[in-house]
Amino acid sequence: MFKKITLILIFTLLINSLYAQKKVIPNNSNYQYQSGNETTKQTVTKQYTKPAFQPRWNFGGNVGFSFWNEGANVLIAPKAYYHFTPKFFTGVGLTYMYSKNSSYYNSIYYDYSSNSFGGSAMVGFRPMRFLQFTVEYEGLNSNYNNYYSNDSFWNNGLYLGASYVTGHVAFGFQFDVLHSSTSPYNSAWTPIISFYF
Repeated sequence: MFKKITLILIFTLLINSLYAQKKVIPNNSNYQYQSGNETTKQTVTKQYTKPAFQPRWNFGGNVGFSFWNEGANVLIAPKAYYHFTPKFFTGVGLTYMYSKNSSYYNSIYYDYSSNSFGGSAMVGFRPMRFLQFTVEYEGLNSNYNNYYSNDSFWNNGLYLGASYVTGHVAFGFQFDVLHSSTSPYNSAWTPIISFYF
């Protein structure tokens, strides 16, 4: 009898010690049991994929002011841009420009004002995130008034531009290959300060 109780006790202790060395890992679907002496590390890798580019609209444009003793220039040019890809986009816009100047030249008093209104269409390319090249056509109807006459005429401009882009702003220059003496802009070279929203 004593031998049977001793064998049952030894057998029970042996079974308990075998089960005590195993523990359940409830959060790991790959392993049901793991021994206490062995440690297995599992690495979970999360892959973040860049979302596919979605063509989109955004808005912005140019605003310019210049004032001096006898004159002023005001430019308001809102634009809408459509991005086909991260590098290529196009845009359309409206342009309004007001100019006024009063001055003496060779003892003659000159006083004039002009209102120019029109539209523009452009294409742009960004080979790098911070660099932008544009080609833009602009047609403006200008009404020119001075002491001697009133006149109205169309001006056409074709601008080749390059800009540095940072955030929602682009700074640069553009050159009008069609610039003429009737242009409302004083020079074929004009600065670019554009905003995007």
